Amino acid sequence: MKKFDELMSVKNEIKNISASEAREKLNDTNVQFIDVRDKESFDKGTIGNAIHLDRAFLEFYLAEGSPLENKFFKENPDKEYVVFCGVGGQGALSTKTMKDMGIKNVKNITGGMAEWEKLKK
Repeated sequence: MKKFDELMSVKNEIKNISASEAREKLNDTNVQFIDVRDKESFDKGTIGNAIHLDRAFLEFYLAEGSPLENKFFKENPDKEYVVFCGVGGQGALSTKTMKDMGIKNVKNITGGMAEWEKLKK
């Protein structure tokens, strides 16, 4: 069975940005934030105009021809996507999945919402 450190080594295969770097992108119309936390967490508050794509269904949202396919990605191939979760792990795995499924410009917020919340203090 794979160890946690091995699982999280995907962080070395994706682009990661800090919460501060993400905040600089908040009002950029070419950037779309993607919240991969569960619906309950998303409903409690998110970053800017983030769209919710639950990590559990991510591959179904991205797969062409899937009944859950989110056409947003096909219609906006040149956007930059900034992914986040609660503390960074699911965001990193989601960013890797998105990259593997053909999304070209995708980045993960290191530390997720936990780091984002620290910016408010």
